[in-house]
Amino acid sequence: MGNGKAPAGVDLDTAEPIDDGTSARIGSPTPAPIGLDAKGGTAKQSAPSMADQIVSYARRRLSTRVGNGQCFTLVDGALRGAHAQSAADYGTVTPDADYTWGTPVSLTDLQPGDVIQFRDYSFRSVVVTDTGSATVTDEVEGERPHHTAIVASVDGNGAVTVLEQNAPEGSAVSRNQLYFTGGTTTSGNRRTTITVRGTFWFFRPQAR
Repeated sequence: MGNGKAPAGVDLDTAEPIDDGTSARIGSPTPAPIGLDAKGGTAKQSAPSMADQIVSYARRRLSTRVGNGQCFTLVDGALRGAHAQSAADYGTVTPDADYTWGTPVSLTDLQPGDVIQFRDYSFRSVVVTDTGSATVTDEVEGERPHHTAIVASVDGNGAVTVLEQNAPEGSAVSRNQLYFTGGTTTSGNRRTTITVRGTFWFFRPQAR
């Protein structure tokens, strides 16, 4: 199976055990005043949001291989661990499908915990720096033919840091910066040109 594809006949119910980051409370708290009668003390910590749980699941697995090592497996496990709907809730999971992971959102609305689905995507970044005595060129390229990744941060100017596995094929969970807006910008003595090709979809996971 190619890079980022879900295995044929994958049994989503037998995926890697999910660690949703919760723990059982033991014992009972001592009764205390509440509301306006409460004085001092510390505020009760709220439960992590669904998006926080999705990102945390992937971050805890950096440099490790999740399940069968496919990109689908990492994202599916993260969403299920956060009690979010996964791709199988939106349609049949086949090795070459363009999966749906929730409600579609735009790049301008993207936030950590969202999911990106790729089809024949590639980018090329060329940075030309004029040092005064010479011109230095740095180039970075990347591709995601059929792939899924979790948004870790939105970095601005079309750049997004993702958490993903199997990119390149066979690699463990890693953090990488990708680009979704092409163009040329200049800052001081540095000129950056980004070229983006292919198709990609942004999704906001939804609770079960």
